Amino acid sequence: MKRLTRQTTFSLAVTSLVFAASAAWSAPVAVEFKLNPALKGREQVRAMNAITALGTVKVAKDGNGAFSIDAPSETDATRIAGSLRDMKHVLWAQPAFKAASVPQSQLAPRYHERMLAIDVKSGQDARAAVARIAASTGQALKLHRVATGNRAMVVLPVATTPASMAALKVAAESDAAISLVERVQILRHQWLPNDTLFSQQWALAEGIGGTRAGLAWDVTPSGSVNVGVIDTGIRRHPDLDGKFVSGYDMIRDGFIAVDGNGRDDDPSDPGDADIALDCSSPINAFSSWHGTHVAGIVAAHGNNGEGISGIAPSARIQSIRGLGRCGGTFEDIADSIRWAAGVPVPGTVTNPNPVRVMNLSLGGNGPCGANMQSAVDAAIARGVAVVVAAGNDEELATNFVPANCKGVITVGASNLLGNLSSYSNFGPELALLAPGGDFGTFPGVLSTLNGGGTDPAVPSYAAYSGTSMAAPHVAGVVALMFARDPSLTPGQVLNRLKASVRPFPPGTDCAGTTNVCGAGLLDAANAVASVPINRGVNEVAGSAARLHVVELVNSVNGRYTLSADPTEIARLTGNGWARTGQIFPTYSFTTNIGAGASIPQPVCRAKLYGHDAYRFSANTGECKDQVNANGMAADGVVFMAALPNANVCPSGSSAAWEMARFNVSENLYNFRTLTDWVEISAMTAAGWQYSRVAFCVPN
Repeated sequence: MKRLTRQTTFSLAVTSLVFAASAAWSAPVAVEFKLNPALKGREQVRAMNAITALGTVKVAKDGNGAFSIDAPSETDATRIAGSLRDMKHVLWAQPAFKAASVPQSQLAPRYHERMLAIDVKSGQDARAAVARIAASTGQALKLHRVATGNRAMVVLPVATTPASMAALKVAAESDAAISLVERVQILRHQWLPNDTLFSQQWALAEGIGGTRAGLAWDVTPSGSVNVGVIDTGIRRHPDLDGKFVSGYDMIRDGFIAVDGNGRDDDPSDPGDADIALDCSSPINAFSSWHGTHVAGIVAAHGNNGEGISGIAPSARIQSIRGLGRCGGTFEDIADSIRWAAGVPVPGTVTNPNPVRVMNLSLGGNGPCGANMQSAVDAAIARGVAVVVAAGNDEELATNFVPANCKGVITVGASNLLGNLSSYSNFGPELALLAPGGDFGTFPGVLSTLNGGGTDPAVPSYAAYSGTSMAAPHVAGVVALMFARDPSLTPGQVLNRLKASVRPFPPGTDCAGTTNVCGAGLLDAANAVASVPINRGVNEVAGSAARLHVVELVNSVNGRYTLSADPTEIARLTGNGWARTGQIFPTYSFTTNIGAGASIPQPVCRAKLYGHDAYRFSANTGECKDQVNANGMAADGVVFMAALPNANVCPSGSSAAWEMARFNVSENLYNFRTLTDWVEISAMTAAGWQYSRVAFCVPN
């Protein structure tokens, strides 16, 4: 029985790899591709139309329903595969590279580092002025745009030095039509999550080996994309609570399952320890809680004042348990892929919440068999991006499944310095590298865990290293991309991921290589910026959400308040107030998501004098009424939210209901505003009443 194991490394790898650039390759290169089975008999016609549009006419079909084209060179093969992936009816397309050269994505230096703002006097032609400066200085100036106030934004050549910029400024200001020339200054976001361990998350930072996640969050909608984690199952954790949609335990074998039964709707992780040392490999005397660690990398709550932040903090997690003691069978993993994508699997209830992205931080030796490839194809056909760990054996990923399946996004691991991690697999199958951590002086990747040795115990945090940690970084970024444009196909996602990478740092093992480490290093900011926003103007889920609202309760009088200010939360916590555990996302103060009522409004907080009784509203009129009411005072604007219309929230958002209960002894109402329907139901059972929808928050 073949089985797959998680791709996390716990011991020091003792060998390292240094690669040389591959030799030139001049023989024809095959490009394989497969069409969506929904075409039902029209595949040959569509294949011919596709390749004719690409400038080639010969196509062959294999016995598995895939097609093949011979491209004259690697450059042509790369171009053809990318063009095919952008076609919506193409499931997957990839060149059959052996060890050949693929042009590596080279991103130009940032414009702002070589941009000047030239103020042209009123009535003067800004374009003509720029042309004169270019002619007089001999500089190849590019007019980026003419901004408000007749201000020309000019980009200088890539090789421009600070000295030549200063000389150009002096020359330009001598022109009679120009009043001022100054270097463009860029204001960067100054927001970072207040999670207590965020400073240790090098993988999300802007350093050499980081993914620049903060910049991605600034421009990404909140859209709650479902990410499937096919793994060991997941344990409850404060940084993951409220994240889950219903999952499934797909393990059939009782010995592997550990939990005493076969397939069922409980995907929680009972532990995967090999106490009796029954597994030939890996021998694991302690439970790994691997799925919990992977889930935290993808989508741990951000800005909730504790722990870590996931790379896609607004995403939701669906746990599909396919790994247990000693790993998991190929058949169970293939069925897990199908179930996560919403494909009916005999003996199970069809997934009511299919995912858009799935993460498989697992692998084993062998080819990608027909059953596994069929499962992958079925998922891709339903629009699901399948992200897979390359493996931790310092070998070619060609020999590891599902990393060698067609159409998957295979991810190798990089370390703090952007180098290939010492254990990572490599080869033509890799799409890119992402942070996986390393050993020795290099840190691992910090994420959520469970503190139990063999059986579940208290929630905890720990650093692991492995391609298991690299893959969920990519899965999270893909979720951010889908949040910007839900219509993307998996092939288009792969194209954009590869085109948006940062080059490997000079001197690292992957620098200058081809078909070894993938296209480059994952860059979350570049990846999401490569996807234009494609949502309805009134869809609230398309807004930027980087704040989380935290609820606190007064331990003396039982009154509630909300805050999105980390400083205020820290000041109140422990000083008569405690966190209730209720957290929900809301919008940034710079959001503009469309027209009319969908534009987020400032939420005001009004406080009853002498009492910790708080009311909230996104309605300007209600805010004024509360402030002017007898005994009420304004307590500031605390966050942004969408405005309800007669207690109905705009599409893509959910209601934050104000609940009220009269306290006879105080002759006062107590108010509580929250979004959690389980808690709301408990409150109504305890005598609370619905008051109104105070505001609306992203789904």
